[in-house]
Amino acid sequence: MAYKSINDCVLDLEKNGMLIRIKQEVDPNLEMSAIHQIVFKNHKKAVLFENVKGSRFAAVSNLFATLEQSQFIFRDTLKPVKGLVSLKADPANFFKTPLALIGSVTHAPYALPIKHRTHYFEEIQIDDIPQIKCWPMDGGPFVTLPQVYSEDIDKPGIMNSNLGMYRIQLG
Repeated sequence: MAYKSINDCVLDLEKNGMLIRIKQEVDPNLEMSAIHQIVFKNHKKAVLFENVKGSRFAAVSNLFATLEQSQFIFRDTLKPVKGLVSLKADPANFFKTPLALIGSVTHAPYALPIKHRTHYFEEIQIDDIPQIKCWPMDGGPFVTLPQVYSEDIDKPGIMNSNLGMYRIQLG
């Protein structure tokens, strides 16, 4: 299943017993991290914090808690994406194993950005999102393993982009 939003992914995980909801207010200063660690150790499930102190936004952790959960999330898209990555790295792969990669080629249009006529979004500041401090000696709040998309300023576009997971300090 290809998700249109993180919320769709969260609902799918919950429907399949792979998510725990925390409805009570949780402090992002060490408490969220402690809960996250307990849930990971004992249940290996994603955690949705619905009420984060000081933020109007919910937060989710452990989306990729286990290999099985990651494979579940990407169950319909992983194979075609692997093929597209292989083609981008070495286009000659298509001629070496065309039948193995034909499915990836048919998924290629879905990997391209889509222009929408209307945009529904609200501009927010970095301070609006939950400021999570994980460890007592951390230098401030961090986002750990966010999905970070970047492009070459001189050559914008998906073919000159990078999607990675890093640890970003917020404050």
